[in-house]
Amino acid sequence: MNTTITKIYYTLLLTLIGLSATFAQSTTKVSGKLVNDQGDMVDYATVSLLKAKDSTVVKGTLTNDAGVYSFDNIKPGDYIVKATNVGYTKTASAVINLTADNGGISIPALIMHTNVKNLNAVNIVSTKPLIERKIDRTVMNVENSILAAGNSALEILERAPGVSVDKDDNISIKGKQGVTVMIDDKLTYLSSAQLATLLRATDGSTVQSIEIITNPSAKYDAAGNSGIINIRLKKNKQKGTNGSVTAGVSRNKRSRDNMSLNINHKEGNINLFGTLSHGDAPNYRDLTLDRVTNDGTGKKTYFNQTTQMPQITHYNSYKVGVDLDLTSNHTIGAVISGYSTTEHDGNFNNTNIGAQRGTVDSSLYTASTIDQSYKNIAVNLNDRLKLDTLGQSLSFDLDYSKFNNNTNADYNTDYFTANGSTQHAPQLLRNLTPSVIDIRSGKVDYTKPLNKTMKLEAGAKFSRVKTDNDLQAQKAVGGVYVNDTSRTNRFVYTEKINAAYVNNVSSG
Repeated sequence: MNTTITKIYYTLLLTLIGLSATFAQSTTKVSGKLVNDQGDMVDYATVSLLKAKDSTVVKGTLTNDAGVYSFDNIKPGDYIVKATNVGYTKTASAVINLTADNGGISIPALIMHTNVKNLNAVNIVSTKPLIERKIDRTVMNVENSILAAGNSALEILERAPGVSVDKDDNISIKGKQGVTVMIDDKLTYLSSAQLATLLRATDGSTVQSIEIITNPSAKYDAAGNSGIINIRLKKNKQKGTNGSVTAGVSRNKRSRDNMSLNINHKEGNINLFGTLSHGDAPNYRDLTLDRVTNDGTGKKTYFNQTTQMPQITHYNSYKVGVDLDLTSNHTIGAVISGYSTTEHDGNFNNTNIGAQRGTVDSSLYTASTIDQSYKNIAVNLNDRLKLDTLGQSLSFDLDYSKFNNNTNADYNTDYFTANGSTQHAPQLLRNLTPSVIDIRSGKVDYTKPLNKTMKLEAGAKFSRVKTDNDLQAQKAVGGVYVNDTSRTNRFVYTEKINAAYVNNVSSG
């Protein structure tokens, strides 16, 4: 029995190591620089990495003050680097081929030619660049870009400058985890897995922009240590009644679909708006691992493991709201939003164990099924007041949000001898994990410009977050599931925050 437990332990350990190695070895890096006709560096230009096959945007960034850019954690494949900047014509590289072996490529400097034309008439059209650098943040303008079509908010976020999302849905900025993610300037208060579910259920066509703030001011909560990502959603304010319907279908190994309805009505001092999204997003991964362990005495154990990991996700999300202009400088509003998502994950693992490579002394077969459901409703009341034409403003927000998450997981492991006969009774485990998160918060923010380069910010906030996680770990005894008291635990956590800030911001 101890030998079997030891083998299971090594199998699980090696699986984790193998997963990390598999994903770590499959990415590489692209870097280069931009120069103009005179050979000077072109700083803060927008640079995009595109798939050579269909010009799909993989990642975007800006050049630094030395004209240098880089893209990290890029999967092997064929790509093109494209650069744009005001006052220059567009430029692009030749097709570059990345492989796992070369680890990274530094492509020759791209030359941007000055765009000089003699015009008889001038017609000015305002178009935001994909990547925009501001005083305190970098902004990726998703609205009206090709990124919005057929992608979720999480898939778009993976393409943002300096942002990475690993296989466990942990979000990092420039390799640093502990990132705070906000939606419309509001904290999400979710775990990595719960946040990923929310972003998967947010259709890309509803996203206006993504702001990456690497050095947040005192205005923001002191949570996280790597910066803030603020996802801004669309809110149409065009006069009259207008809207749009988008739908998409794509296929790789499996088909996926998404659709989104946006509608807006503005008449007089009232603006009504709403969004409804639905999508089906199946996914599938195959994994093969060959590992060998040494117990320190020269005795080796060989593991050959094959795993199939199908995943099916269905999501529905909605958002409705109203803005009422009391005066030209005073607006109050209310928004109700939420989502309902179901996810079914499978993990079917077969592991052969032997004292020599190619031989099988015993084997394990584990079939895991995980059914998850996520529901959320959020209500926001807001008040915006412009105190003068110089930018002095005062705003109030009251928020309530509730999350109901349920996870039911079954883990069934069968043990076999070398000839395929049953070694002993299977191990049957089950985890039931309902959780409820209740969030209540309010804040007030004041802004006053002091001069052309300085402004004063001040505000206060309170929040109360209650989390109730009830882990019911069970094992089968005599064909009946009973609670495993050594692993079962209910965790109830309440967090209360009262905070205030004063901040002097310089744009010089």
